[in-house]
Amino acid sequence: MRHAQHMTARATRSAHSCPQVRLALHDGAEQAYRLDDPGTCPKSGATNTALSAYDPRVHLAYLLARQGHHPYWLAQFADLPLPAAHRIAEAARSAGAVEADGTAEAAADRP
Repeated sequence: MRHAQHMTARATRSAHSCPQVRLALHDGAEQAYRLDDPGTCPKSGATNTALSAYDPRVHLAYLLARQGHHPYWLAQFADLPLPAAHRIAEAARSAGAVEADGTAEAAADRP
């Protein structure tokens, strides 16, 4: 019985995927970037690979987009290409907004 529980927990952990979005940053090469902080998502802190990378500017823009900041401002503030800022803002809308007090609010509930 213990073996079956262990295998189920292991399968659940391996099925986890951190939220990510495909972006082309200043180098022009499009790849998937993880959106969550390595401290909150167990796989977000993994080594950058050709399949998935973590960039602090992308994470920052994602957090700010979830707080309602617009893509034009995100692009300028986080030094990101405008199309990347738009994709990050779209991902943030899909995830729902985070209010200034840290509580989550569904994107559909926003005016």
